[in-house]
Amino acid sequence: MTLANLILICAWVINLILIAFVVFNKEQKHRLPVLLLIILVTLWQSIELINVFFLRFSDHLLLGARFGLLPNLFIAPAFLWLVFSLCDRCQIVKKYTKILVWLPAIIMIPFLFSNYNISSVTVTENGFIFQQEVLYYYFLAYFLLVIGFALTFLAKMSKKVNLIIKKQISYIFFGTALTAVFALLFSVVLPLFGLKNWFYLGVDSAVFFTLVLVYALARFRFWDLKQLFLKIALDAIAFFSTLFVFYFLFLLLLRFVKIDFMVLSNQLAFVLLIGFSSPLVYQAIYKFLNYFGFNPQQKIELSVIAVADVLRSGTDLNILFSRLTKVIAQVIDYQDMFVYLAKHNNPEVFHQVYPVGERILALNDSQLLQFLVNHPAGANKAEIQYLQTDRYLAESMDKQKIDFALPIFYNQQLLGLVMIDAKQRFLSAQQLQFLSKIKDYLDIAIGSFLLANK
Repeated sequence: MTLANLILICAWVINLILIAFVVFNKEQKHRLPVLLLIILVTLWQSIELINVFFLRFSDHLLLGARFGLLPNLFIAPAFLWLVFSLCDRCQIVKKYTKILVWLPAIIMIPFLFSNYNISSVTVTENGFIFQQEVLYYYFLAYFLLVIGFALTFLAKMSKKVNLIIKKQISYIFFGTALTAVFALLFSVVLPLFGLKNWFYLGVDSAVFFTLVLVYALARFRFWDLKQLFLKIALDAIAFFSTLFVFYFLFLLLLRFVKIDFMVLSNQLAFVLLIGFSSPLVYQAIYKFLNYFGFNPQQKIELSVIAVADVLRSGTDLNILFSRLTKVIAQVIDYQDMFVYLAKHNNPEVFHQVYPVGERILALNDSQLLQFLVNHPAGANKAEIQYLQTDRYLAESMDKQKIDFALPIFYNQQLLGLVMIDAKQRFLSAQQLQFLSKIKDYLDIAIGSFLLANK
C-alpha cells in the first residue's frame, strides 16, 4: 500500500466518523446541509478507493474515474445551501433561484460518462492521472463561481449576524482557505513544474474542510486560537527541551563518565532516573518559560489568583469592586461594568452598588433577573441569541448594552449580579471559564460579607 492510498483511507475514515457524529448529534444545527456536504465528499473518496483497490487494472477504470466527478458536481450548491441556512436566508431565497443553482450540475450529469469529461486514465505509482476534457473546465468554472458567490455572501453577512455565527463563519473561511492552499499547491502548482506524484495530497485535503466545518457548527463556545496555539507551542518546547536535557545527560555519561549502557543494570538505573526526575525538569523549564511571559494562559491564571486576593482583602464593597474591575480588565476588554446587590430588607429588589448609583432592578419586572434565577451559570447574550433561549431577553440585553451577566448566589438565593458591556465582542471559552471562576469566588465572598453585615 502506498502513502497516497493510506492518506486516502485515513481521510475517508475521518469523514465516516464525522457523518456518524452529525447523525447522532441531535443538537447539531444545520444538520441536513452539513450532512449532505460530508456525504458528497465521502462518496467521492469511496469511488476513489474503489478505483484504487478494485478497478486499478480493470477495463472499467475509465468508467470509475468518470463516475468520480458525480458527487463533486453537487458540492458547490450544497455548500451554498449551508451558507443560506447558516445566515437564516433559506426561506427568503426564491424557488427559481434555488433551481438555477442546482440546474448546471444536473445538466452536466449525462456528459460525465463521455469523452467530454475524461478521455483517458494513466495508472501511476501513487494513483491515476486523468486527461481532462472540456466538461472538466465547465465544471471548474461552475464550482468556482458558486463557491466564490457563497464566500462573498458569507463575508457580507458576517457583519450582520450573531457573534457566534460570525465566529463560525471565520472557521469556515479558515477551513476553506486551508483546503484551497493544499489543493492549489499539490494539485495545480506542483504539477505545472512536473511534480505530479504529490497530486493526491491536494485531492485529499478536503478532509480539512469537513473537519473544521463540523467542529465549527457543532459548538457555540470557541477557544481563542492564538492563545491555544501558543499554549501548545509552549508545551511542545518544554517537552522537547526535557528530552534534549536527558539526551545531553546520556551523551555526557556515555562519553565522559564512560558508563557502559550495554549493561542492563545501567540501563535500568538511567530509566529510573528519567522516570523520577523528568517531571521536575519539565516543570522547571515550564516555569522558566512562564517567567519570561511566553505562556498566554498565565495572565488568566494570575488574574484568578488576584481575584481571590482582592475578595479577601477588605470589607469596603466600593474599594473591593473597584479592585475587582481592574483585575477583570486584564482578561476582558470591557466598556462598562455594573454591580447590583439585593436589599437585605427586600431581597427581590436590587440596587446598584458599583459604581454607586440610584438604579434599581425588581425581580418581578426584570427579565434578566428572572433568567438568572433559573440559570445560575450566567447570561451570555451571544449564546441566548444563537440558541434562541429567550428572544425578548436578548433584545433587552442588546438595548441595555449588556453582553454578559454574572449572578451572585448564596445558599441558592440570588444576592446580586455583575453586568458587563464587552463592546459586543465575542467572549472566548478561556474568558468564560475565567468568569465562571470569578463567580465561584463572588458567591462565597459577597454571601459571607452580606451575612456578616445583615
